[in-house]
Amino acid sequence: MRRLVVCSALMVAFALASSAVAAAPRYIVVSGPCLREPALLMDWSENHAFLLALLEAPPASGGTRALGQRPRYGLALFWGAPAKRPPTRPADANQRGWFYPAHRRRLAVADVLFDGVPRHAPTRALAILARHGVPTRSAQCRGD
Repeated sequence: MRRLVVCSALMVAFALASSAVAAAPRYIVVSGPCLREPALLMDWSENHAFLLALLEAPPASGGTRALGQRPRYGLALFWGAPAKRPPTRPADANQRGWFYPAHRRRLAVADVLFDGVPRHAPTRALAILARHGVPTRSAQCRGD
């Protein structure tokens, strides 16, 4: 009986862990300077890859304070949004975060509050943003 309880508990734990790993917002809206209009990431697989890349990335040194004066873009994550109506207002998002493009000699950083720690944005995440027209270096945006 004890073996059955342990096996059942392990199966539940694995099911919960796999569903957490598989979670991703239906939409991510990126807004900010140098974007004529907000960039809409609406492919669930791409959004999952973006967040997974950030989750696996190393923490940025200095925390949120070190990011204070850097250029940034808003990240609006829409979890459980209906597929028929893409969002138009970042303010309506379920979760908010920030993307700080690489600036001078500093690496790009994303602050999406996985665990309250900003993380370096890895190449995979930067490639996704770049495909949607989001500058990944502040030098790509005039007026910063």
